[in-house]
Amino acid sequence: MAVENNENELSEFNREELKDLVLDSYELMLKIPNPRPPSFEIQSRSKLKNLSEALREFPDASASVTHFVKSASYFLPRSDSKLTDFLDMLLIKVKKIQLSESNPEKIQKKIGYLIGYSNWSMDAVCHIFKIIREDNEVEKRLQTMVGAELKVLGAEDKASGIVRDIMQWKAGSNREGR
Repeated sequence: MAVENNENELSEFNREELKDLVLDSYELMLKIPNPRPPSFEIQSRSKLKNLSEALREFPDASASVTHFVKSASYFLPRSDSKLTDFLDMLLIKVKKIQLSESNPEKIQKKIGYLIGYSNWSMDAVCHIFKIIREDNEVEKRLQTMVGAELKVLGAEDKASGIVRDIMQWKAGSNREGR
């Protein structure tokens, strides 16, 4: 996970940046319309997987971020009207990244990782739903996966809440009260 620093050298995201991206990616994933059994497939998966393509449309990072926002705002609600909550959360997360960064290249990279992590989580979680039918076993597997991701980032205390939210998402309650 490399980003450019001010000297145009590559450096890693720091721990706090990575923690924010991972936590934000789960929050973003939970705004995707919940998958339906028995296949647990996301209906608009291809639109979500291709989101980051708009970030690579222009060589200039600022132009790419602008193009990404315009593209997501135009295409997501038209592909699936249920993606409005996802789009709203995506734009909130993009704004958060923009407020925390001044370097357009780093903003572009962070948005790319946010989308990528959200997509990876979506795929991993849906795969777990599909292969494990017992909710207790699903919850254990999710706790192991999310806990392992967050432990090294010093955010293991967030794992149980994320797992609870994922289980509610699985049950179809992600639309209530959010």
